[in-house]
Amino acid sequence: MKIPPTYSATPEMVGLIAKIEAIRIYLVSLKLQREVKENIQRVSLLKSSLFSARIEGNTLDFEDLEQGKFLSQKKKQEVFNIVKAAGFVNAKVKKGDITKSIVLELHRLIMKNLTPNVGRFRQEVSAIFNQAGVAVYIPPSPSDISRLLSNLLLYVNSSKEKFPLVNAFIAHLVFEKIHPFLDGNGRVGRLLIAAILKAKDWDFTFTVPFEEYLDEHKDEYYFYLDTGLKNTNDYLLFMLKAFLQEIEKVKTQIEEQLENKEKLFLPPRQEEIYNIIKDHVICSFDMVRRRFLKVPQRTLRYDLKKLLDKKIVEKTGETRGRYYRARNKNP
Repeated sequence: MKIPPTYSATPEMVGLIAKIEAIRIYLVSLKLQREVKENIQRVSLLKSSLFSARIEGNTLDFEDLEQGKFLSQKKKQEVFNIVKAAGFVNAKVKKGDITKSIVLELHRLIMKNLTPNVGRFRQEVSAIFNQAGVAVYIPPSPSDISRLLSNLLLYVNSSKEKFPLVNAFIAHLVFEKIHPFLDGNGRVGRLLIAAILKAKDWDFTFTVPFEEYLDEHKDEYYFYLDTGLKNTNDYLLFMLKAFLQEIEKVKTQIEEQLENKEKLFLPPRQEEIYNIIKDHVICSFDMVRRRFLKVPQRTLRYDLKKLLDKKIVEKTGETRGRYYRARNKNP
């Protein structure tokens, strides 16, 4: 396996990177209130973790996380293990080198209580199967894992690649081809991107949940991973476009919040409830409930309480005669 594979920074790639870098600088320059900043990061981190798990077959959605209602303990564990591993990246990964111990710790956190082989490289031959159960890729033998991973980290920690994002995406591609663990390679490999950017001091202030794009375009993502060692430029273009789309989405959401200072950065369902209330002079609980027939009433009341606590919605009346309306001035 050639590490790194052959690729070149084409004008199209450089253009995408320039757009991403401009947004990165803009986000870093923002002076946001702590509560707003924490809300943005919380939602972005949850999205990143949720969609990384969904790529691997987890069926939870954002409403499940917000409600605290889960189809199974395992699915809940899969998502929040990634949240904890991302917390490790944010708190512990510093400017400098990415090491094997960091990779092993990411796996230990991501696969905790999901497999007995946490934090250990595989000791047996493995294969990657498609949805039809056909083996589409045979990873290197266990005896080659340590050497290949060392070669990958030499590339990651060198100054050979001047664009941190390209370095991180190449590392993700090669990591998936090495396939060092029996399970969890995709989740670890995607979080490795964030770890590398952090180690190279390429900070975005907020988590960029580009995993949402990868989940929505899962077939393309797997295709470009499958063919990435031979057609590395095509893989890089796909990943750069994914990242740009999601960082533009984060930027737009933040700007909407800055323009409408009475509304903090909200989770998706609370955002929709707020818009329902704002679009009416007064709004009853029944009007909200009819929009979310599949959501338990207890959960909707919790959402309304959160909007009240944030002082962007106010209520009048008691119990059955209670109505909600958007506040006319900033809290």
